[in-house]
Amino acid sequence: MHELVQRLSLPVKFLLVLTLLGATVSPMSSFADSFSFSGYMKSYALAQDSISIQSDSIDKSTIENITTESNTIKNNSVQNQAQSIAGNFQSQNALRLMASYLSSSKGNIEIDYEIQPLYFSNSTMAEYYTKGNLGVIGGTVSSASNQYRYKDFDAVLSDVGSHGVVLQNLDRFNYQYSNDYGDLTIGRQVLSFGSARFTNPTDIFIPFAIQTLNQEYRVGIDAIRYKADVGDFAVIDMGLVIGEDGKKQNSAAFLRGKNSIQGNDIEAIAIILDDAWLLGGGIERSIGDFGFWFEAAYMDWRQSNNAEGNASENNTDGNNSLENITVDNFATNTLPLAGAYTDNYWRSSIGSDYALNEDVIIMIEYHYNGAGSNNVENYTKLATQAPYQKAGVYLYGEHYLIPALTWLVSPLVSVSASAFYNISDSSVFLTVSSETSWSDNLYSDFGLYISHGDTLQYNASGANGNYAFGSEFGAYPLSVYGSLRYYF
Repeated sequence: MHELVQRLSLPVKFLLVLTLLGATVSPMSSFADSFSFSGYMKSYALAQDSISIQSDSIDKSTIENITTESNTIKNNSVQNQAQSIAGNFQSQNALRLMASYLSSSKGNIEIDYEIQPLYFSNSTMAEYYTKGNLGVIGGTVSSASNQYRYKDFDAVLSDVGSHGVVLQNLDRFNYQYSNDYGDLTIGRQVLSFGSARFTNPTDIFIPFAIQTLNQEYRVGIDAIRYKADVGDFAVIDMGLVIGEDGKKQNSAAFLRGKNSIQGNDIEAIAIILDDAWLLGGGIERSIGDFGFWFEAAYMDWRQSNNAEGNASENNTDGNNSLENITVDNFATNTLPLAGAYTDNYWRSSIGSDYALNEDVIIMIEYHYNGAGSNNVENYTKLATQAPYQKAGVYLYGEHYLIPALTWLVSPLVSVSASAFYNISDSSVFLTVSSETSWSDNLYSDFGLYISHGDTLQYNASGANGNYAFGSEFGAYPLSVYGSLRYYF
């Protein structure tokens, strides 16, 4: 079936999806009262500043392929010690259609389909997305991954001229059945775990990167999930994740328990992958006027025989230099699976929030990332390792401090700010955003992404030269965006 869909022409595939949705939303009298249809339209205008590249003092060299959200440079002469990559303007748009049929006796059906028309002022960036390489350094577009989907449509629906591309995502397609014993969900759905506010060590199935603009809906994955209430506040949650082609190396199983005991919301979880297992848990509670949370997970990677096979299949040159892995973006965790394994590690997050008054809430979280490194020279190598390919890790340092603030300026206007501070390399990624509600259906946003730290480094020594991080967030471009959102 998947091969047949791939062979269909673009118009036929598009009509196939719309026909499926249209058939679902048809106003049949037998279930019209139980049917709901909704969605949204969003438009983001994004401007990104140039990014500098620090290089050796040489007269002639080349920058071989370094892809960022701003530009791709090919075969340009390096004549100065400081190079830069030009800024870029983007228009990111999204239309999401959500249909559901509710029946107390037959169960529920949910279908969500999203189209994302994108425009880039740089035609090279549009070409890069057209080829299906949906992640770039500092990339702000949320894209689906086939790793935890049994079968899927092509992510790229169409290219539009030399500056545009249209992405598609069948993000939900599931059947839900509930009875007195619990809830069963089969199909494409969202799986999200954890107690922490910003970085969840137990949440390994395609979490958002911190710079993603549209974070309203988590990316759906294919799973069979069963949740059962076993007490007034106790829940048992178990499931099987069915990955690409149903292969064992792309699949997973999980068992989670959650209970509330004397004001403590306690969660424990176990996840089994083909080549690893995770044990973790968390707690949420109030301490006086403060909210408190703690979450931790231990990941054990089994160095199976599959490691060498995966490495040879997906990383044939064995070179971890930046120029050789820019076919996808290590900053947004979308590299091809490299098969490079790592030592076992702990990850944990602990934090607190406090309401200064009814309008202002402050938060702070400390995150320890045992999969990362205190040495910036290791960041490029880390990107090809299993935690960043299969286990939802996207930060490269070890120690982070994350302060945040939300301010309700008025009933219709809110402002929020947060900062990811990498203690190891002293780089910072700061986000500031505001939201205005114009009606029950119409909203606007304005925001800034500001980064500080050492930028990308180019070392001309050797035959081809090498690229490396100067710091984790230093290569992220200054970004300014505005958006409109309409819900129906």
